[in-house]
Amino acid sequence: MQIGDLLTRGDTFLHAGDVASARLFYERATDAGDWRAAIRLGATFDPAFLSRAGVRTVGDPIEAQSWYRHALDLGAPKTDRQVESPKTQ
Repeated sequence: MQIGDLLTRGDTFLHAGDVASARLFYERATDAGDWRAAIRLGATFDPAFLSRAGVRTVGDPIEAQSWYRHALDLGAPKTDRQVESPKTQ
């Protein structure tokens, strides 16, 4: 399966609210070296993104930051969101 196909399938599952399945497709694309997939994977753990998307899944800001940092390692352009440190509770 091509990276674009993996991203599309992941997006489809995410839009349907199936975060677990979306993560599987994003992880496969990330394993193939795609930084866009790593960002999407991070977003599936990002409480702010999940809230905006109306997804009823508990986020994990530390896991989100880990994937955002991995996206940077894979060549993603820097954004404020990706380089923020997670807030401690």
